[in-house]
Amino acid sequence: MSSKIEEWVSLARKKVKNEGISNNDLDQLEQILQIRCNQNRQRLLYLQATTPSIRSNVIGMAQHEPVNGAITQIEPDTDDWKYQTVHDAIVDGWQAIFFPAQRTNFDDHEIDILGYEFILQKMEVYDE
Repeated sequence: MSSKIEEWVSLARKKVKNEGISNNDLDQLEQILQIRCNQNRQRLLYLQATTPSIRSNVIGMAQHEPVNGAITQIEPDTDDWKYQTVHDAIVDGWQAIFFPAQRTNFDDHEIDILGYEFILQKMEVYDE
């Protein structure tokens, strides 16, 4: 929970014990929540896996952050990857928004395709 909401809840609890919450208090909460909703941004994670299964090993990844001037993070060292499977990312709160086509297996050394690509998203609040 954001600090502004936590502050509002703390103050509201004190007011409930004393004189109660007013309409002005509720208006203030509504304004805080509206600002928070407007700050939700979509984070994207592209994962390439060895098969179309969400439990197969990830062999490539790129993370795109919703911030002006942000550089796409492509980490070539598999030891530094936070997720070893697409399932790991889903467990961490990422939502799959694109699944790869269910094509047959191929040898990626012969063609210019890197695995089966999954696209995942996370909606998160970004405080400016």
